[in-house]
Amino acid sequence: MVKKEASENVQVVVRCRPMNKRELEAKQAGKCKEVVQANIADNCVRVTSEYEQEKCFSFDKIYNNQFSQHDIYLQSIHPLVESVLNGYNATVFAYGQSGTGKTHTMTGVLGTPEQGVIPNALEHVFKFVTGEHEAGSKKEYSIHVSYLELYNGKCRDLLTDTKKNLELKENEHKLFFVKDLEKVRVHTTKQCMQLMHEGATRREVGSTLLNQDSSRSHSVFTLEVTCLNVEEEPPTAVVSKLNLVDLAGSERQTKTAAEGDRLKEGSNINLSLSALGTVIDVLVKGKGHIPFRSSPLTMLLKDSLGGNSRTVMFATISPSEMNCAETLSTLRFADRAKKIKNKPRVQMDPKDALIQQLRDEIQTLKQKYGVPDAASEEDSAAKLEEMQVEITSLRDEICALQADLEKASVGLKTARDEAAASAVGVRDTDSTDQLLTLSKSVYKVLVNVLPMVLGLGARDAVAAR
Repeated sequence: MVKKEASENVQVVVRCRPMNKRELEAKQAGKCKEVVQANIADNCVRVTSEYEQEKCFSFDKIYNNQFSQHDIYLQSIHPLVESVLNGYNATVFAYGQSGTGKTHTMTGVLGTPEQGVIPNALEHVFKFVTGEHEAGSKKEYSIHVSYLELYNGKCRDLLTDTKKNLELKENEHKLFFVKDLEKVRVHTTKQCMQLMHEGATRREVGSTLLNQDSSRSHSVFTLEVTCLNVEEEPPTAVVSKLNLVDLAGSERQTKTAAEGDRLKEGSNINLSLSALGTVIDVLVKGKGHIPFRSSPLTMLLKDSLGGNSRTVMFATISPSEMNCAETLSTLRFADRAKKIKNKPRVQMDPKDALIQQLRDEIQTLKQKYGVPDAASEEDSAAKLEEMQVEITSLRDEICALQADLEKASVGLKTARDEAAASAVGVRDTDSTDQLLTLSKSVYKVLVNVLPMVLGLGARDAVAAR
């Protein structure tokens, strides 16, 4: 019988950055104010502005600038990475206006307390694998990484120096992959960090009015974990993936003052984010064709949105009234995304999955019908041996009681013969009482104790066999 896959919603967390230098100067000049109120206790965000009607949104988690990078990782991403190590696919992506802290959330400053989700996840995975190895686990792990960017609608490999455009293909499971994408096997966190740093330097960035180092492309860092369980016969393999996605920010030309190549980049970024919004709208409605093919971004996120992956979305926002419209747009987008339902499952080869399913069913039947496993058989054999010793002891006791009974019977017969010969008719009261007591003892052992012991011994013998 095939198990029904449980569904779960995409988890959405909101992170509100502090005001930047430009916003603080405008605030001091009386030209803007903070319009975002983050209620940490109730996990809701309230946006109040004299130009917009007050809006309130609820999410899975709200973070303000009082939370460190590590705090955010432990609370929202640590359980997700644990599920990857248990065989599930997972995705983390950050969405928001340009300059709201998406890259800071996902990458941060490598090798410092300000490092973001990606380096913290890498350290988590390798710490787990190292611990399993030192503990003598029968599971063998291998880890591969890939790093790509979507620039102007084209896929590029960030782990190679060539800026060759790569093709997107569809596999037999109707999921999309990038053909000829470099996958590197890694053994340590340091090696991973080095590859990530090299890839980040190859990524397209540029300066706009909103952000001095604005990402001009979407990036996807993928960690592939293969777990081979050699303890089972035949061995089974589980291949899970952790996709860490840093989306380029949505932007308005009037605020970025972009022109030339920067304007073209911004247009392509907005087109792909618009396609992502359309896909989310259709998924939430639950009917109609889902246009995953409308953008390379939506193709790559297909399994993360409505598929078999566990997904966490960061919605990054600005607290300033200057960006109120963009903040509301991001929160509305996030509010729709949290309604998407995924059906996570362990990523096993179909044959291995069938073998595991049969093993689980056999174990369930054993528990249901009381069939002992190897450990139970050993326990039963030990109990049977103890019962046999007890039975032997009881048989010796019965033989002794029977001897006493025969002796008392002879004594009573002798007394009766002497009384009859002397014609006195004396009754040997002591001998009779002794005989009755012995008879009761023998009867109790023969009728009650021995059949019970023999019955238990027989049942344990059958179970052990």
